[in-house]
Amino acid sequence: MAEQLLATANLPGLSVAISRNGQFVFAEGFGYADIERKRPITPDTRFRTASVSKVITVTALAKLVEEGRFDLDAPVQKYVPSFPTKAWPITTRQLAGHLSGMPHYSDADRIEPRYYPSVTDALGVFAHESLKFEPGTAYSYSTHGFTLLSAAIEGAAGQPFLEYLQRAVLDPLGMRSTAPDLRARPHPAMATIYRSKNDRLSRVEQPEDASYKWAGGGLTSTPMDLLRLAHGYFDGFLKPETVSLMWTSQRLASGKETGVGIAWRNGRDVAGRRTIEHAGSMEGVRLVVSIFPEERVVISLMANREWPSMIEETAHTLAFPYLRNDSARTQPAGTHALTVETTTSAGKRTRPASLTLDGWRGTLHIDPQGPESATYALFYLGSGDAYALVRHDGIYSLTLRTENGVLTGRAVAYRSPQLEDPATNPPFLTFTTRAAP
Repeated sequence: MAEQLLATANLPGLSVAISRNGQFVFAEGFGYADIERKRPITPDTRFRTASVSKVITVTALAKLVEEGRFDLDAPVQKYVPSFPTKAWPITTRQLAGHLSGMPHYSDADRIEPRYYPSVTDALGVFAHESLKFEPGTAYSYSTHGFTLLSAAIEGAAGQPFLEYLQRAVLDPLGMRSTAPDLRARPHPAMATIYRSKNDRLSRVEQPEDASYKWAGGGLTSTPMDLLRLAHGYFDGFLKPETVSLMWTSQRLASGKETGVGIAWRNGRDVAGRRTIEHAGSMEGVRLVVSIFPEERVVISLMANREWPSMIEETAHTLAFPYLRNDSARTQPAGTHALTVETTTSAGKRTRPASLTLDGWRGTLHIDPQGPESATYALFYLGSGDAYALVRHDGIYSLTLRTENGVLTGRAVAYRSPQLEDPATNPPFLTFTTRAAP
């Protein structure tokens, strides 16, 4: 599936790691860390972590909370007295759950193309801006809020944020491949970052300096290190009550759940299994780390180009072989004529198609003779009626069934946070046909 995704999505490289019960069960690289130099992706290749930096940051916050050195409900000025008072007080709990009203990126930002030597210096990017709403009344994602959160961590810890992060989280969890994103002197194991335009990959020659947002999007890591971070939520590094605090969805003042705890997002896979996760995207990277807490399975995948995709569902589907709890069934074989209905923002379309199945693989050809023909690879996941459908924007969950001689298929799309079972989402693709005898 990973090899098919690499080719279908036009990714330069992809790294995948999976663990079960705290043990690594899969770690492999696909494609290139540097296309021009033919440097392959390996499990040790480092990538930008983009917004997944946020869950690394809040793990450091959790240690301060456990030690009684941090009050999540105190006004942020308790720890950052220099931060300007706004129309309403802001707490760090609200910052961590994106309920603070802090702006995200905007035209009012004062981001300079330079290295920011300290978190205090980085506050100047947005400290002058007003809140978007009264804290607690709405959900609005904010990376700037995490820069302010890191300043609060500094104030409580009494040392620079990156130093405390190293001492409190990275060293104890053995995350030796996680570090700040220093574009002026990148680590030799860093993947070259690419962009795609008109299906052509090109190297990003002058990557953004992320030093103004270490906590919210300025670190680098590997999928295996992100698994080590997740293991800290299982193996006693954090107390059970702290883990519950971090993962429990916050609520708006209205009582509505947001699906986001202390940065971590709540979700479900297509089989209804609970997930705790966070994805990230920025110039030159797309990644996710997904935890299945009841099954003790963790997956992380990272690609070295920005990639609009359903990456949470992609991760869940790649992890499916390690999650299944029933046996494989005999699947229909041969070539079948189909009627396919696809649903997009432009509406619904019905077109002819064909499906060829052979053991654990298949190929779906939509409108093969038409001007907008499409071909997708299918993979049987070895359990019940579960298949994977690989497209340019990710790997999707497909249910394929035969009842009374009729073959039907249904594919859904989802991402986190999602508190309901995504199997109830309207399908973006359905098909039906009379199965071959």
